[in-house]
Amino acid sequence: MTQDAATSGAAARGTTVYLNGNAGEELVKKGLLKPEGLKIGLIGSCTPPYTGVTVHVHRLMKKLDDVNVDWVLYDILGVQREHKEDRVVCVKYPKLWMVKYFFSTKHEIIHNHTEDWRGQVIVGLMGLLGQKTIATLHSEALIDSWNDYNFIKRKLIQLALKSTTSLIVVNANIREFCLSIGIDPDKIFLIPAFIPPAPENEEVHEIPGDIRDFLDSHYPVLSANAFKIIFFKGEDVYGIDLCIDLCYNLKKTWNNIGLIFFLPEFLWGEKERQHFSYLQERLIELNLQNNFLFVTQSYPFHPVLLKSSIFVRPTNTDGDAISIREALYFKIPSVASNVVTRPDGTIVFKNRDIDDFTVKVKDLLDNYQVYKQRLNSLTSEDYAARIVHVYQKVAGMSETAIAD
Repeated sequence: MTQDAATSGAAARGTTVYLNGNAGEELVKKGLLKPEGLKIGLIGSCTPPYTGVTVHVHRLMKKLDDVNVDWVLYDILGVQREHKEDRVVCVKYPKLWMVKYFFSTKHEIIHNHTEDWRGQVIVGLMGLLGQKTIATLHSEALIDSWNDYNFIKRKLIQLALKSTTSLIVVNANIREFCLSIGIDPDKIFLIPAFIPPAPENEEVHEIPGDIRDFLDSHYPVLSANAFKIIFFKGEDVYGIDLCIDLCYNLKKTWNNIGLIFFLPEFLWGEKERQHFSYLQERLIELNLQNNFLFVTQSYPFHPVLLKSSIFVRPTNTDGDAISIREALYFKIPSVASNVVTRPDGTIVFKNRDIDDFTVKVKDLLDNYQVYKQRLNSLTSEDYAARIVHVYQKVAGMSETAIAD
């Protein structure tokens, strides 16, 4: 019996079926798990700007269209977009809007992608009052901040997460945290956030000439990205300072090295601008002006990743970085800090240790083809189908079990 035949028969009998993401997506497309009647209210934002979460939401919307799931995005960044989309609602005052939405929505399954604890509480209260709700916890920010919250805030968040119909977590640490505060394990789904870009994606053509010239005129080329300039425990979250020091160390051997760092400035305030000025001064001090390029406009990252020799992720806290999975998907060797469990194939270094960081990248460059060949055996999964299965379960349309 074929897998499709066995699965469709089991579904008809109401038997629990375990599916991986790719198989599940094919079944949805073939109509065996057709999600008719679903409408998803996504709370978050899409591209541009290009961040891990906005890229995830943007690609999720495309996947939902592919499998005929209706959606509307409540764009809490409040960005006025050049090309208006009827299903994207610009929300200029997110907190006031969420209170209004609390009392008005009835028919949508709410899927929250925001990290703000207030948003989590409001969505949890909706769940407490019977609304079908899902929250994706995209990072370990809640874990990192938990001990800094007072008793009342912790209890509010705990109640909210318990009251949310289902939680999607992107790594095992977040799952363990949710279990530790009393969340029902049956409502927690561990689903990494990576969704591959569409083949022949038009975003490849959005990269301007100066970035292409930098890529073409340097070798090797390292790439990195950040959501914004931000600090945790007094340290640069995205390790921009480490990337500058790494570039300096590597230039001693590879004089024509290039490091390109995507750092969109759409959320910068005065503090961020001052720190960016400091970083630029540091580049001048180390004579790296021609080797290190900051990209402060909002452009898609994966076309640059495709032209990179190595991707680096020196964060001091993280979730399940979409950019690492994307690099591995494109078979680009990747080096990342060991602050969380990284995907198979990632080379890890000791967090905030520039010496270890440099040693690992040097070894990778010295043995590049060996590391590159190792990536050929890795397989990648499109996790969008698992998210659709969660929607079906929340809607009561499926008994399918989503395997971690």
